[in-house]
Order: sequence, then C-alpha cells, then structure tokens
Amino acid sequence: MKIGVIGLGNIAQKAYLPTYSKIRDQADFIFATRNEEVRNKLIKQYNLEKTVKSIDELIAQNIDACFIHSATAAHYELAKKCLENGIHVFIDKPASENLKQVKELQLLALNKSKILMIGFNRRFAPMVNRLKKIKNKRIISLQKNRVNAINDTKFVIYDLFIHLVDTAVYMLDDKIIKSDSKLIQTDGKLEMITVTMETAKTLVNLTMDLNSGSNQELYEVTSRTGTYVLENLAKLKIYQENSTKTLSFDDWDNPLYVRGFEQMVSNFITSVKITTSSDLRQRNVYLSHKICDEIINKIQQ
Repeated sequence: MKIGVIGLGNIAQKAYLPTYSKIRDQADFIFATRNEEVRNKLIKQYNLEKTVKSIDELIAQNIDACFIHSATAAHYELAKKCLENGIHVFIDKPASENLKQVKELQLLALNKSKILMIGFNRRFAPMVNRLKKIKNKRIISLQKNRVNAINDTKFVIYDLFIHLVDTAVYMLDDKIIKSDSKLIQTDGKLEMITVTMETAKTLVNLTMDLNSGSNQELYEVTSRTGTYVLENLAKLKIYQENSTKTLSFDDWDNPLYVRGFEQMVSNFITSVKITTSSDLRQRNVYLSHKICDEIINKIQQ
C-alpha cells in the first residue's frame, strides 16, 4: 500500500511525522513539499526515503491514500484532486472554511466510493471518550485558553475554536435545538468568544480567551452520577457525593496517543486496507463546520 503525505509544516512535524515513523512497516510513505529547505531537514531528521514536490507527483506514484496537512486554503483543491483520481483522503480540520466545499467533498467521496476522513483528534482522545460515554449528561462546559494568541477572527474560529465546537458535537447524545454566540473583537481580531448550545436534555457552554495568561484546556461534564473534570486531555477527576477519584496516564504514555493522533492515523490506514470506513468517527463533522460558519455569518450581519 502506498500512502502520500502532502504538507510538512508545523502541525505535520509535531503531530504526524513521529507517528508515520512508527508505522513504516504498514505502508510505503511518500512525502511531498515544495519547500526544499524543509524537505532536506526532514529527510535527515526522519530518514525519509521517498519525497516529491507536488500533489501531481504523488498521484503519479499511484498512491492508494493521501494525508493532507497543507494550509486550510489548499485543502479543497488537494482533496478534490485526490478523490477524482480514486485516492482515499485524510484531511486536517477544517476541511474548508467554505461550507459548500465541505459538502461537495463529502458527496464526491461518496460518489467515488472513497474514504474522506476529516481529522478531529479529540474524537480519538481516550479521556474525551470517557466523557462521551457518561449517560444523561446535564451540563457540558468546554474551555480552551491561549497565551497571546489574538488573531484574525475567522482564522481563530476555524483553526482553534472549532476543536471545542466539534468536541461538543461529538459528546452530545441528542440533537442541538438552539445555539448562540457572543464574542469580543478588536480591529477584526478575536479576543474572547463564548458559544451556548441546547438540546432537550443538555446545556453546553464553550469559551475561549485568546489572551488568558496560560495555555489550558478544561472540560467539565455534570450528570446524576457525578461531576467530571478533564484537564488538558490528560487528567480526569471524578467528583461524587463522598469521594474524589483521579485518572491519569503513565509518564511514558506518548502525548500523541493521549491527544488521539496515533489512533486517528491508525484507524484511517486500517479503513484504507479494508476499503471500508471503520471507526472513523465522522458523524456530524459537517455540523461542526456549519456551527462555525453560523458564528462567522452572525458577525458579518
């Protein structure tokens, strides 16, 4: 099996290349980047055996699947070209900042009988899945704060805030019937944002402060069985009437496993091998994009 990888920037180097290095026995990986300096650096660092410069060169290698880690603006064209050439696609979130393009890619994959996986790693994080399994969730509060990360509002919503939106969509057990957003901007740059959602049984609060003084991701879920607090995807505290329990990973557990990246890659490759979508956790990923699109449209009104 031949697998292409295009886009070897920051996210690929931090989250994906270490994983690909561990599973070289599962596929023949071919890496593509136009940046010669980056290509030479990574050839030495990861002992990359096969590299090319473009998506066309990848396709010419008769790849079976392609991981797309390029800038968001390039996602649509790269994914479309792969799907049209009969290639399974994994693409970093968001698939696109254009909602019509997201739907078009999903329909194209369906028509071509190819896998299209949009990579939301928190859907594969073990502790997040513990929260998802809680029955009768009452209040879900998800918070992700950053240090000095104030940036273009649309970029922040699709690059960072979409993680909270999608995690909420993934964790909910019933249909969202109402949502609203409030935010503070300075000269078109996002300072803070809060989004509320309602289902028939659950209330959701999502908040982000882009200049909070600390990088922190804090999730809290309440139910009749207790209150569950997850810190940075790694440490889960369970508060019940007369007890408190803490669950955490061992010191040697790989952070990419803790954050779900390893499982996400593995599940995609397994699905490509058997040519059937197997535990790709793609339910309602379009909805996550749609909610972000609604936030942007509300600002522009």
